[in-house]
Amino acid sequence: MVTRISTASQNAATLRTLQASNSAMALSTYQVTTGLKSRTLSDDASNANKLLTLRDVKTRTDTYITNLKSATQQLTAAENALQQITDLLSEATSLATTARNENSASTRQTLAPKAQAIVEGFYSLYNTQYNGQYLFSGSNASVTPMGDTAAPTPFAGEPIDTSWYQGDSQLAAVVSGPQSTLDYGVTGNAEAFAQLKAGMEALWYGLENNNVTEIDNAISVLNSAKTSLSSLVSDIGGQMNGVNQRVERYTAQQTFIQTSLDDVEQVDVSEALTAFSQQQATLEASMMVITQINQISLLNYLQ
Repeated sequence: MVTRISTASQNAATLRTLQASNSAMALSTYQVTTGLKSRTLSDDASNANKLLTLRDVKTRTDTYITNLKSATQQLTAAENALQQITDLLSEATSLATTARNENSASTRQTLAPKAQAIVEGFYSLYNTQYNGQYLFSGSNASVTPMGDTAAPTPFAGEPIDTSWYQGDSQLAAVVSGPQSTLDYGVTGNAEAFAQLKAGMEALWYGLENNNVTEIDNAISVLNSAKTSLSSLVSDIGGQMNGVNQRVERYTAQQTFIQTSLDDVEQVDVSEALTAFSQQQATLEASMMVITQINQISLLNYLQ
């Protein structure tokens, strides 16, 4: 009887060892095949809070980087539009100088279509869209900044009218960090745009009507626009540098976070293989013991 009880107890203990070894080997198999220490947070309870915190910070930082890169793309599109507007300004200034040095009314009229093309080009660039959003409408990016039709218009004097602007004065913004946002871009009611519109339209009007006064007005306003427009281009460039610096900082932070995650999550494969071999040996030994116990004959129990 004592032998029967002892054998049953030994069998139960060996089964428990077998189950533990089987479970441990399953985890080792997962570690070897995936390179990860645990299948679930409960498998590594001591590091669960650290893992959750690191993953949360990584997710939020990814969002900030995505937002900032989107802002960079829009700033790049705005910079390209402003560069093309700068080229139009150079053309308009050159055309105005040519017209002012020309005394023939008929010749000036032949230059008017060039002025018209410049004005229409400005209108098109001013209403530039990126991903369906108007670049120069401020935060109200779904509304075109200017709905007027290009027309030859005499200069109305100072201060230059901006009532035609349909956007708002609030810059676009993105979430750029914990409880922080970043304003970016330029709004369409900036002085440079008003000067460009007024000067180019006055030039067009002056050429069509052989009006030297309007040509002179155009030259004066367009010269002022050079400084204002250059300031806008510089502002956009400065914003792009600032955004890129933030992206670089966040990218470096992500590298650090990923390294920290790897330290917690990633397993040493050589160690995992060693553990797997040991657990396999234990499992095989346990199975051999159970086999030997089960081979005990009925006669052994009856003795």
